[in-house]
Amino acid sequence: MKKYIQYIGIIGLFAIISYLYVWSFIRTGIIYVSSDRIFHLERLEEAYRTLRSGHLLSYISTYSAARIGIATGQGYPSINLIIYGLIRLILVKPVISYYSYIMVEQFLGLIVAFYAGWIFFKGSKKRALIFAVILRTSTYVMYNDFGRADIGEAWALIFVPLVLIGYYLITARRDYTRGVLILSLGLSLELYSHILSAVITILFLMGVYGFHLLSDRTNIIAELKSLIISAILFVLESLIILVPLIDLLREHIATPGSSLWSRYNYSPVKLVKFSLTNSIGIDSENIGIILLILTFIGIFFLKKMSVNIRKIYIISIFSLILITNIFPWSLLQNTPLRIIQFPWRLLAIIIVLLSVCAVFILDNMRMLKYGGGVALVIIAFITSMVISEQKFISNEKSMYHIARSDKDMADLWDKLINSSNYNKMLSINQTADTNKYFTYNDYNKKSARENDVSIFNHEVSIGSYRKSISNKDIKSGYQEITYKLRGIPSNSRILTLPFVIYDKNNYKVYLNSREVEFYENKYSQL
Repeated sequence: MKKYIQYIGIIGLFAIISYLYVWSFIRTGIIYVSSDRIFHLERLEEAYRTLRSGHLLSYISTYSAARIGIATGQGYPSINLIIYGLIRLILVKPVISYYSYIMVEQFLGLIVAFYAGWIFFKGSKKRALIFAVILRTSTYVMYNDFGRADIGEAWALIFVPLVLIGYYLITARRDYTRGVLILSLGLSLELYSHILSAVITILFLMGVYGFHLLSDRTNIIAELKSLIISAILFVLESLIILVPLIDLLREHIATPGSSLWSRYNYSPVKLVKFSLTNSIGIDSENIGIILLILTFIGIFFLKKMSVNIRKIYIISIFSLILITNIFPWSLLQNTPLRIIQFPWRLLAIIIVLLSVCAVFILDNMRMLKYGGGVALVIIAFITSMVISEQKFISNEKSMYHIARSDKDMADLWDKLINSSNYNKMLSINQTADTNKYFTYNDYNKKSARENDVSIFNHEVSIGSYRKSISNKDIKSGYQEITYKLRGIPSNSRILTLPFVIYDKNNYKVYLNSREVEFYENKYSQL
């Protein structure tokens, strides 16, 4: 009975932390400026309207991204967005729904981290609890949620601890069956959230396993067998994502561009500076002041560390150096590794490893020996979290203003969003003459990018005649768009619409309720 009461208490604590995580934001009623905010708000809106129409998933954007039919849903998995759709259907209010969705993400993240910690620390609920709190209140987690507003990577980060503990069970504990199941499940759940995060995690594990084999090849046959089985299970569990993705990649699509690594300026000084200030603002990737201090203190506990903890600590330190510009990333510019875009994305893995080491260090400092010490540690991390959020909000309010005018709505990147302007700022409701701001070219057809201004501005052409149609003359439905065309000449049989075609076999076109033959031009337009 006592055991169940403890678990109920832990779940209750996680619920409180999850609420506190978004409390500062909810009470202001504002969605703040962040690097990927508009793109992901459009994705959320697509998911909500799709669910409201009675469907679960969409593959092309017919409610968002200027409604030109980009295959966002195939390139960015949207299964986790169903949760947002359900929340929005219940709460209705978009800003509250947005932060409630992040609260659910944080709660699930704490549960998953606790489970992974419980396995790693061999059933120690106390250490698993501290691990979960350290990890999920870290600045990099907050940075993904608030500084970037990158829903895909934020949700993928939830499952990184599962992947790592699955790999650890196979290579360190020889618990092959459980390791295979957890590793494959963790990777597939990562993929269901963000494809690139799963790819980065796989590349990291391949590198770590390569180093592992240099020092220990005792169980190489059993390990390789387990890893291969895990890979097969991962593919089978991920078919719902992989099949549409492979189909999409055959269509000569524009994938997210790689950054120019010769200009990569993420230095060790930058890492330390942002960590010391606990920054979670735009372009401030870091591990936070408490985790930085504990990582430094770890040097003095190296001799007390077990072999496995020492390996984790060394891998963490090496990886922290690796993600900075000390490493000559420019030499890898023309290799397949460029798909990761930003080397600091490895922080999603590094903070998990550092959180494990932090628990060991706190334990050896006698901070976890008594209940008072455990409570003090938890309060310290929660306090640090809230202070970082308050500072972020204060900075944002001093730099940006709430969007009010039509001009603001047409150029929203650096404007604050609240319940009054939320619907107006969506591309589906834009009243501006141009939609250039909404030129989302990730997973657009490469050929369509050559004419993207015309397409995003909803230009219709018939012969030499061109005309931009307004949003009010475009009606959205589930995976369908209806255009109301007025005053166009009828002296030509070729009508070009601002809609992108991928596989022609997947579309049907109707003119005045009658199915008609259609083609795609050199820009992949209908």
